[in-house]
Amino acid sequence: MISARGGYFDGKSSLRRDVVISLSDNLLFVTGDGVDLRVPVGEVRVTPPVGSVRRSLRLPEGGICEMEETALIDRIEDLTGKGKSVRLLHRWEKSLTRAFVALLVTAAVVWGFMKFGIPWLATRVAFAIPPATEKVLGRQTLAALDKVLFAPSRLPADRKKTLVSRFRATAASFPTIDATRLEFRSGEKIGPNALALPSGIVVLTDELVKIAKNDDEIVAVLAHELGHVERRHTMRHILQSSATGLVMVTLTGDILSVTSLSATLPTALVEAKFSRDFEREADDAAARYLRTNGIPLRRFADILQRLQTEYDKKRGKGKQEEETFAGYLSTHPQTRERIERFMGKGN
Repeated sequence: MISARGGYFDGKSSLRRDVVISLSDNLLFVTGDGVDLRVPVGEVRVTPPVGSVRRSLRLPEGGICEMEETALIDRIEDLTGKGKSVRLLHRWEKSLTRAFVALLVTAAVVWGFMKFGIPWLATRVAFAIPPATEKVLGRQTLAALDKVLFAPSRLPADRKKTLVSRFRATAASFPTIDATRLEFRSGEKIGPNALALPSGIVVLTDELVKIAKNDDEIVAVLAHELGHVERRHTMRHILQSSATGLVMVTLTGDILSVTSLSATLPTALVEAKFSRDFEREADDAAARYLRTNGIPLRRFADILQRLQTEYDKKRGKGKQEEETFAGYLSTHPQTRERIERFMGKGN
């Protein structure tokens, strides 16, 4: 039998009673000063150790026992199967070195989840979105962009027809894309630009068509955007940026709830800076298409450089609107690095 002296509170008043607390045969005995209790150990809850705060035993009827002696508490925890884990945790808590190590481990786990776990989940969810849901997202996103960013295209009908024909021929080289369509818009606020929206919608601005020296340059940009479509980069980026929503979608399996992202997609699409991995994947897709179809890789490099020049001009104007929607290069950074890498692929 293990015994210890302590105080007892009945949970109804603040009166403290001196008692003897004993443990025998999985029963806890509390006796003294008008108190005579017998409680199964399994019904006793031990408060966790916190620094040097006195620990207590909480009894089923609301009573509380306090004591200085910890041997009896350790025995109760051993009988309930919690002794080793509680004492180990307490030792870590009292050790500054161990607490710091635990903090580093926690930070590493969080970093690892953000670095690898979130992108992995985003990829799974992006490729699991039903086509019907993606169509709704694409339609709503384009409608929102038309209200705040775009104006009707001023390109002649025959010019549009020519570019649509080239776009369809390009899209045919991406067999994993179910459906695509090319949309023309005037984009004075963002300048030369091309955007890949959900459901395979690619938006091409009049300004980009204007600065292109030939249609092969435009096709190179379209192939790049189709690379984004093929790899679901837009949805993956938005999902990665909304980590909480992504985790909830993954846990609940409610893929349809991603339609709630349609309110944030327009701004996110224009201001998004795709990761280098995303850009490289899209650049690689463009390079494969150009090589396969005998188009010099220089076509993409040339228009990238021209787009960079246009972007620098707009950035230099200092207008707030143009700073916010800075154009194609605002979402496609590291131009020089990309050109060098792209041209290293041949041609």
